[in-house]
Amino acid sequence: MEVPTPDVLARRTAAADPVDALLAVPEGDTRHPLHSLRMQVRMMHLLLTFESGPGEGRLDERLRRYVVRLRDHFAAGGPEAARVPGLIWPLTQFFVSDSDDVREVMDASVANCRAYGGEWEIAASLMFRTHTVVDSSGGLAGVDEDLAELRVLSRRIGDRLVEAQVCSAFGEHAMALGRYEEARAEYEEALRFADEVGAFAESPFLIARLAEIAYRAGDRDTALTVLDRAGAAADRYGVVDSKAFVLMLRAGLAVEDADFARGRALCEAAREECVRGTPPPQFLATLGLVDALVTAGESGPREGLPLLVETFRTAVHKRCADLVVAALVDGSAELLCRLGDHARSARLLGAAAHWRAGRPRPMPDRAYAELAGAAARTALGGERYAAEQAEGAALTPGDVLAELDEAVRDLRPRQPVP
Repeated sequence: MEVPTPDVLARRTAAADPVDALLAVPEGDTRHPLHSLRMQVRMMHLLLTFESGPGEGRLDERLRRYVVRLRDHFAAGGPEAARVPGLIWPLTQFFVSDSDDVREVMDASVANCRAYGGEWEIAASLMFRTHTVVDSSGGLAGVDEDLAELRVLSRRIGDRLVEAQVCSAFGEHAMALGRYEEARAEYEEALRFADEVGAFAESPFLIARLAEIAYRAGDRDTALTVLDRAGAAADRYGVVDSKAFVLMLRAGLAVEDADFARGRALCEAAREECVRGTPPPQFLATLGLVDALVTAGESGPREGLPLLVETFRTAVHKRCADLVVAALVDGSAELLCRLGDHARSARLLGAAAHWRAGRPRPMPDRAYAELAGAAARTALGGERYAAEQAEGAALTPGDVLAELDEAVRDLRPRQPVP
């Protein structure tokens, strides 16, 4: 997905300004000959508006009703919902729905593009669905099939930018499965395609993902070297979200080094970039994990755990990917072990392992889980530790949140009885 640069954002904002009045114009008779054109302009206006700055909390009730009407118009399907800008109508679901029906919306969009669109439009809708599934809770069902079709379509279309995005999607999926060499090859190919067409807003993010692959695989030296490249590219092209991503990864490495002063400075710098950018929920969840671990390093696990619990709560509400919430739970388990709550820590480790569905833990989650697991096993004994883990494997995210809320309550000083 494209990461907008400041100059691009400025142009998009300027482009949005002349049609701001559309928000105040009554829609009128849907049979009017210009109704369809007006709705297309409104959809483009919505995209420009929400890409030009953070959307969190921006929907008042009037605007919410407006977006719902816009969504319903294009959700009805037909040719205009199978081409840009109508093609992007599923985006509206993220602003007006708190339910878990995002995949159904994506399925409807793909089916409509198959009926009324060409190969480029089908590829775009499949790409949208793939990113949504990989970045959301509920597993990875259907991603392999979509990616296989995307590969065929992208090669037939011959659009280098589309091919870059398809390679990036393959890389993201491979990372979720713990197949780091495959992911690295896909991101390198994506970077080659992006450089060929001068997609310099894409390049810093792709380089940063190469750094993350090394980081997750435990290759710190390579991660640091590639982060230098990614940071330089993000600065050169002014890609704010990529700068935040680089800063967050550096903060994670600082935590591993127990350099919490540096970790704090990097977290704060990353949050400053987030204010100027449009970071997705899964990034904010990971940054929240790092921030909580920095706090635990500075002030102890009693101070870090409540922050991590709130991050977990938000990640569950935002339907972040299973692997993201599993990482938050692994970090929580390590803090609980440091607090002596070994039984609860073992249950959380069991939950996180179950949500990973047999996939290996990446670094630094693996390090947290190994530390917590070893301490819990020693404290509980092998038999009870195994029983607590088995109990944890049956927990839902809501169950885990209840466990964590109880753990935080236990940390509060008890009020004396009068």
